[in-house]
Amino acid sequence: MALVGGAVRDALLGGTPLDLDVVIPDGDVEALAAATGLPSVFHPAFGNATVTLPDGRAADLVRARRESYPVPGGNPVPMPGTLADDLRRRDFALNALALHLSPTGARTLLDEVGGLDDLRARVLRPLHAASFHEDASRLVRGARLAARLDLRAHPDLLAQVPDAVAVADRTPRLWAELRLLLHEPRPGRAAGVLRDWGAGAL
Repeated sequence: MALVGGAVRDALLGGTPLDLDVVIPDGDVEALAAATGLPSVFHPAFGNATVTLPDGRAADLVRARRESYPVPGGNPVPMPGTLADDLRRRDFALNALALHLSPTGARTLLDEVGGLDDLRARVLRPLHAASFHEDASRLVRGARLAARLDLRAHPDLLAQVPDAVAVADRTPRLWAELRLLLHEPRPGRAAGVLRDWGAGAL
């Protein structure tokens, strides 16, 4: 299994990981969540479970998967995949880092897409050219991260802004991301990032 995404990013930046995302390549995620003895909720559509830890943080247990987007802006269709597949389906390279934990306790940092270099350079880069066309909410999530972590947009990100704006009204998750933006430590700065990127209309 592996700790992936924001928790690894924040730990490498010297912060306290808040969003815990654990990918399980094989196994019964629902049974694993129940075996912790902690409060949990199973999400059958994606085969994930959310476990509430004693300190109040949530840990998402995720079955490794690939995804396809039959309809731009719509929900993805999940398919079984490897840990590498799961990292490559994510939004930005610096969110695709993983700390692999072996059964023996050995820990290995995995970087499939150059996320560590982006983290060092404080650059926010989408993983592929259709990223925002598939899911416009990634643009808002990017603005939140850029404002909070002082990141600059990669040219590939700015090139995709028109795609995000074009499918925004077909992306239900966009509104959830905008609500999260309002709860950022500096929401005005995050909104300003969207405006500077050419997405102020959102």
